[in-house]
Amino acid sequence: MKYLLCIDGSASSRKAAEKVTSMISNEDAIIFLSVFPPVPESSQLCSPSSSTLSKMVFEMFSGVPDLVDSNEDQQNQLKRSNKKKTEALKELHYYQKMNIPCNNIKYLLVGSNEVSDTITKVADKFEVDCVVMGSRGMGTIKRLLLGSVSSQVLQMSNRSVFIIR
Repeated sequence: MKYLLCIDGSASSRKAAEKVTSMISNEDAIIFLSVFPPVPESSQLCSPSSSTLSKMVFEMFSGVPDLVDSNEDQQNQLKRSNKKKTEALKELHYYQKMNIPCNNIKYLLVGSNEVSDTITKVADKFEVDCVVMGSRGMGTIKRLLLGSVSSQVLQMSNRSVFIIR
């Protein structure tokens, strides 16, 4: 059987990894997938963020100049992307060091803002039998507004999805 194990550093993700690694044998295949936000393109770096726009509106009505620093927004976007990529790499290295009873293991690190879509595309590309993931990875408010990644993958995927709580 071929598994796609989605990892994000959360406790739920680690629980899913423990479960799937306890179920597999040497004949199985496992793909560890970590998705992180990509480094913004130069065109995205130039566009103001919502916080910059808020500062601009405040500056217009308050008459107080120099509240907007576009370089700060660019730096924050780059720092956030690099931090998430570093965290994703650390998580992949954590699993590489484990003694997993399987001969066919791959590690994928993908930069994308569309996590659910990326997971389903990778599952289809590698023709996995089952996508395994944790049930929680984000905060409560974000999950309420956007829906959880696991529920989106469950709805979008043509593959079996095993969600671990």
